[in-house]
Amino acid sequence: MLNRRRHEVRVFSYFVAELGVVAAAFLAAHALRMRTDHWWGQTVGPLRDHLWLLPVSLVLWGILFWLFNTYEGFRSRSRPLQFLVAAATGFAGTLILFALLSILKQPLNRSLVGMFGVATVAGLSLTRLVAMGFLIHYTQKGYDRHYVVIGGTSSEGLALAEILEAVQGGVFQVRGFVSEGPGEVGREAGRWKVLGTFQELPAIAAKMPVDEVYLLPSGGPLEGNLDLIRQCESMGMTVHLRLAPFEKTISRLELEEAAGGDYLRFTTAPRSGTALFAKRLLDVVGASLLLLLLAPFLLFVALIVKLSSRGPAVFRQERAGMNGRDFTLYKFRTMVEGAEKDRAGLESKNEMEGPVFKIKEDPRVTGLGRFLRRSSLDELPQLWNVVKGDMSLVGPRPLPTYEVEKFEPWQRRRMSMRPGITCLWQVKGRNKVSTFVEWMRLDLEYVDRWSLALDLKILLKTIPAVLAARGAY
Repeated sequence: MLNRRRHEVRVFSYFVAELGVVAAAFLAAHALRMRTDHWWGQTVGPLRDHLWLLPVSLVLWGILFWLFNTYEGFRSRSRPLQFLVAAATGFAGTLILFALLSILKQPLNRSLVGMFGVATVAGLSLTRLVAMGFLIHYTQKGYDRHYVVIGGTSSEGLALAEILEAVQGGVFQVRGFVSEGPGEVGREAGRWKVLGTFQELPAIAAKMPVDEVYLLPSGGPLEGNLDLIRQCESMGMTVHLRLAPFEKTISRLELEEAAGGDYLRFTTAPRSGTALFAKRLLDVVGASLLLLLLAPFLLFVALIVKLSSRGPAVFRQERAGMNGRDFTLYKFRTMVEGAEKDRAGLESKNEMEGPVFKIKEDPRVTGLGRFLRRSSLDELPQLWNVVKGDMSLVGPRPLPTYEVEKFEPWQRRRMSMRPGITCLWQVKGRNKVSTFVEWMRLDLEYVDRWSLALDLKILLKTIPAVLAARGAY
């Protein structure tokens, strides 16, 4: 909504200022720690011995500011929320710093790092509160207020006017409405006046300051507003055109440029490059660490699977991945050798609706395999699928290609994200979810609600679900 160039300059200024606060917090923490040596019974040492930590901290907090998207909606956040954002980045940075120092085995006074973390939280909180106070004062003086005219006097237009004027800090001021026909000119629309018609908007803007125009036409082709948009554009006003014909689609609308032309992109999958990069980083780091830590255990499980029954230790199967890409999924074998050939004779016992095949007492499952399934240990080889990029730690479960071929069109949308080892279906009881449609809707709920926070929540809930073996067979 805000002027993009001014907004980018302001965000960059916030970023530089908060990095300065982190640096000041480090210097202040060291000075305070030196003055309180007698409290701790240990000398912290001169600043030069710890100065290497400063650039490391600046890079770390710079990444956190970027990953946490701390400046999105900065002006509209309440003061308590600003404090929570500052506290979250401060505490996260401190914990990561402690972890890095432990992994790298760097000799550093831990009380200094703790005081640095507290000083960072206090400094960032104070900086954000001061910035909020300055912005509110600056806007109330009229220096950064945005004057808006709304085209269309429908209930949606009135609701938009109320929402804009309710934005914290008084950023927007609605000057009035313009109507599609002359019959409404001069009357009241809520708390505002109808100033004229759509065609008279340029003349109205010539008599009063107008920064932005919101057009909510009641009907007709969108091209019918092109001439008005060009006139507003020539006068330097920002125009927001409501795309009413597309509002009932489940996709998010985005504008992109390709081959010199502008296109509306309809996408149901998350498109935030930063968040998706962070998700992939979590996948690679998390799966790699688990593989390294569990390597001896994985070899032990593979050995007992191999010795307990005929067949390979690791079962391989073609599964449908993101948007239908085929890949080879790895699992510890839990069935007798050649079990796939016996499936046709068991179809009549299928306990799951839809194209998937599940039987609670499957005669093809070995004794060891039943334990591996109930404990979910059979899924551990899929950590390698995660490292390779076929899968994610969290995402809709990948299904065999022959089952996906029987999907209805709406069910394929679950594959618009990379498949995962765990998802909402797993934490809500796995096989206790008895209908295929319910399973698919849980997966679509994940796709539509996806965020890094949701992934972390599912990962945390997966642990007790696996330990309790809820719904597993």
